[in-house]
Amino acid sequence: MDGLLSGGNMNVVERSGDTVLRQAGPWTPTVHRYLDYLSLAGIDWAPRPLGIEGERERLSFIEGDVPLYPLPEWVWSDSLLTECAGRLRELHDASIGFGLDDAVWQSLSKVPAEVICHNDFSPHNLAFSDGHFVGAIDFDMCSPGPRLWDIAYLATRIVPLTASTPDGAPSMQEARRRVGIILEAYGSDASWDDVLRVAIIRLVDLAQMSIEKADELSKPHLRDEAAYYESEARYLREVRRAG
Repeated sequence: MDGLLSGGNMNVVERSGDTVLRQAGPWTPTVHRYLDYLSLAGIDWAPRPLGIEGERERLSFIEGDVPLYPLPEWVWSDSLLTECAGRLRELHDASIGFGLDDAVWQSLSKVPAEVICHNDFSPHNLAFSDGHFVGAIDFDMCSPGPRLWDIAYLATRIVPLTASTPDGAPSMQEARRRVGIILEAYGSDASWDDVLRVAIIRLVDLAQMSIEKADELSKPHLRDEAAYYESEARYLREVRRAG
């Protein structure tokens, strides 16, 4: 089935048969090289790069259900926390050894540069079948960074760590336990406080990027999203202070 795909906020995504066309940028050759590297490392659930055609890139299509907001209730299961965290660990481990010489990234690199972060590893960029993880998409924002950068953002979206509980989602009373499931499944020795600290920074970073993109792409609604992210960061600061 051909046509525009739903959910793109920063990029127009078009399906063409069993491939996907997206807007390319200076970072695209690096991302394609990285996706090829992941394939060599055994990751068979990420898109395969198929070339750059003028101003657009072509990638293989990942078959599966990519949930849109408001997220369906099945996304909030404990078992999916375990699956997603485990796959994130696989992705990070597979990135070790990737050559950074002459690399160009759309997102800024972060310290410590332990792995290549996806930078948006969350349900809206993951594909599922019958409630189980089958793949990840939208690697165009990836860049070097600490493992916790991706872990904390996954937690904000799938725990979720949010002031207002989405319909059908677990409340913040469940958050510490659910973050613990993510950390255990990933194999991280990070703490609840570590996750909150980085989640706050991640939300502020996302707000700043949204403001920049609002001007660059002439999408004023991104300023409203930036205000939301800043509000959520303030809320998580209160949660962190409460211990």
